[in-house]
Amino acid sequence: MNDQLQELLSKVYEEGVAKANAEAEKILNKAKEEAEGILSKAQAEAKAKIDEAEKQAVELKKNTEGDLRMAGNHAATALKQKITDLVLIKSVDAGSKAAFSDTSFVQDVIKSALAAWKESGGNLSIAKNLEGKLDDAFLNSIKQTFNGKLNIDFSPQIKAGFSISPIDGSYKLSFSDEDFANLFKNYLRPRTAKILFEN
Repeated sequence: MNDQLQELLSKVYEEGVAKANAEAEKILNKAKEEAEGILSKAQAEAKAKIDEAEKQAVELKKNTEGDLRMAGNHAATALKQKITDLVLIKSVDAGSKAAFSDTSFVQDVIKSALAAWKESGGNLSIAKNLEGKLDDAFLNSIKQTFNGKLNIDFSPQIKAGFSISPIDGSYKLSFSDEDFANLFKNYLRPRTAKILFEN
């Protein structure tokens, strides 16, 4: 009986150990599955975050390159404009200043402007620095052309050239070295840029 009891105890013990081992195995397998699930989920999340970061990096690089390209184009355009303006200033401004310091040129321009003048009279303001340089006969002849209805004065506000306005002063046409230079610059700017910067 003792043997049977011992055998029964051994059998119960072995079944309990086997059952505990099976339960432990189940718990371990479940824990492994959960760990693998957590690891897999973490890896998927990490991959998604890496993919998103790479996508943002590509987008940032693309935007930065676009901004740099745009800034470079803007700087190049501004530099080309500055070079064009400098070339025009050197060539046109000097020429117009020289022309308007030539008394005979100014007289010819005054004659041409007054020949196209549609008013019966008006005001002719000439640069103060030309006073005494313009021929009195010339001034008298243009006064006679307008039957004495042309007022001529020498203005310190005009640096070079002259201006014409009707007697009522409703508008004024200016013929100065700066006006001519600006007129020629506007005309020559696109051509100068083309000559300087196109192959």
